[in-house]
Amino acid sequence: MRLRVPFLLLTLAACQPAPAEHAGATLRVDVVGVTAARRVLTGATQAGLTDIDGAGRTVPGLASSWRIAGDGRDFIFRLRPAVWADGRAVKASDVVAVFRRLIARSSSNALRPALGAIDGAAAIAAGRAPPSSIGVTAPIESVVEIRLDAPDPALLTLLAQPELAVVRSGPRPPALGAFSSGEPGATVELTRNPRFYAADTVALARITLASADDPGTAVARFARDRTDLVLGGGLAGLSDARLLGGQVLHVEPSWGVYGYLANVRSGPLADVRVRRALAMTVTRDDLAARLFGVPAMVPVSGMLPPGLSVAAGALPDWAMLAPLARLDAARALLAAAGFDAAHPLALTVTIPSGREHAAVLAAVAADWARLGIVVTARELSAAAFETALRERDFALAVSEQIAPVDTAIGFVAPFRCGNAGGYCNAEVDTLLDSAATDPAALARAETLLLADAPLIPLFRPVRWALVSVRVTGWIDNVAGAHPLARLGISPGRTRR
Repeated sequence: MRLRVPFLLLTLAACQPAPAEHAGATLRVDVVGVTAARRVLTGATQAGLTDIDGAGRTVPGLASSWRIAGDGRDFIFRLRPAVWADGRAVKASDVVAVFRRLIARSSSNALRPALGAIDGAAAIAAGRAPPSSIGVTAPIESVVEIRLDAPDPALLTLLAQPELAVVRSGPRPPALGAFSSGEPGATVELTRNPRFYAADTVALARITLASADDPGTAVARFARDRTDLVLGGGLAGLSDARLLGGQVLHVEPSWGVYGYLANVRSGPLADVRVRRALAMTVTRDDLAARLFGVPAMVPVSGMLPPGLSVAAGALPDWAMLAPLARLDAARALLAAAGFDAAHPLALTVTIPSGREHAAVLAAVAADWARLGIVVTARELSAAAFETALRERDFALAVSEQIAPVDTAIGFVAPFRCGNAGGYCNAEVDTLLDSAATDPAALARAETLLLADAPLIPLFRPVRWALVSVRVTGWIDNVAGAHPLARLGISPGRTRR
């Protein structure tokens, strides 16, 4: 769709009632990883201006319709009548308040960088303007207007992500989405929200949602028929899941990059020569395919994954060198940094639990061993790994970035000053401030990052899931969008 079309109107088609076969059914879901489980929970209990259907397509959500004007720079959303679970009506001013929170300089929202095209966002991010100056307004209480500095083809899809849901402030905000949640804990009980604006389309009466720190445990529960759906998300658990195979394993390509994040604040990785040597020494061509046999896991040597429609992606300056030439160049860089056979470089790499992460590190360590580098693995639980990243308690750590939308900014924006790896380049930050409206600025920022190598990219990851044949409504898609409200369950079917 070209946003230069001056006027576009979308309306919601009539919804069909939930199939009778699902009445009273309970879906049992395990989600690997605490962060992923929170995201699934938000998606089930809250709602955004737009929504994602089971095939990954953007459809109306809280906004029953929208039009795009101003040469693709003005999005005008008409809100449907909707209430939170406590009965309070949703107003356009509530949506404006949410966006002011999301875009504030203090916000830690993962998708905040992707909102840079909204009018005023760059100035707010730089601390030059208050959040109230954001180009999101409520002309009347049933209309929300979002003004952009430049057309953004990804905006409608972004607005459907759980991170950008219209959530009331407070420790336990009331539900606005298809389900209401019970008391928080390792397992959360979800029940159909009768106040949801499309409650008659929700097939499931209830869901049990569990967070699995160990992917192997989740796979084993599925194998014993203790759960109907396992959302694996990233690499961990893929090998165990593949053992079940058959109809139940679903592997989806992604917009993502798997690699190692460097903590550049101290130690040998503070030296860019060491980081560049590590990056250029890895043999990527068949790394993931050899380990996991998944064709979609193609090699990545730049900051962006292949397959993005909005950016081509740059390559590092060493990418065109022959393998032996790269090895010689890397050896020279390490020698200049003070490491050689007499003084070998020793590295500790922090990885999440999961034999897949360990297998990748073993293969990469074998490449680095050609330079005399000694590698030690430090394996942590998923929760402990997240803590280590947050507290910068690592030298090198697994980075598994998977974007929910087809956009490039999310792969470079995490390297602003103050990021988990401690990397800071003022020129990169300046370029990222204008990247939403200037593609050349994004490309320049990527080139600088490739030269500084705060990330050692390896390959494009995949998503995996185990889906019982009793589950209905599941459609594989590159966005990894599988809203629980669009799934059903047929108790009469055999499990596998």
